[in-house]
Amino acid sequence: MRTPGLGSSLLLVAGLLASSIANATPYRDLCGSVPSACEYTGPEAPLLEAVVCWSRSTSTTRLRTGESCPTGAWPYLVKYGFVDPLTLDVTGYLPLDDACSRPGLCQPGILAPNTTTIDVICCLYGSCWPAEGDFCYGGELLFCLDGVSNEDGTVTCFEPG
Repeated sequence: MRTPGLGSSLLLVAGLLASSIANATPYRDLCGSVPSACEYTGPEAPLLEAVVCWSRSTSTTRLRTGESCPTGAWPYLVKYGFVDPLTLDVTGYLPLDDACSRPGLCQPGILAPNTTTIDVICCLYGSCWPAEGDFCYGGELLFCLDGVSNEDGTVTCFEPG
């Protein structure tokens, strides 16, 4: 009978440690739990993966620097975001897919007018409207990098030119 060597024992310990760390994140995702605490952005959101303290009373999100959050704030995980290095305020991002990644939703970029806007849109059955907050009943929230508002209230997005 052959006994495991030191190398396989170290691999076992390292595997168990990695598994326990992965399962030891008891914090809920801030942007999934409190979407109003985060900003919608395109699919290229900066990765942050940090534990933050969010306060409902002040609507502020700060990087957690100690073992716990101050009184009145709760710990959450922010996967995408940005930390202000001076204040440690955190801007959490909720990345959305680019509208032009959906076939038929965008027009060729050559048709785009001189001025376009960046907007979060709600698309349903091939038509898109400006998203009002988190409301997109039955549709899909998408990010429109180059869009224009139409007279009928819909939005037209254009492919990158």
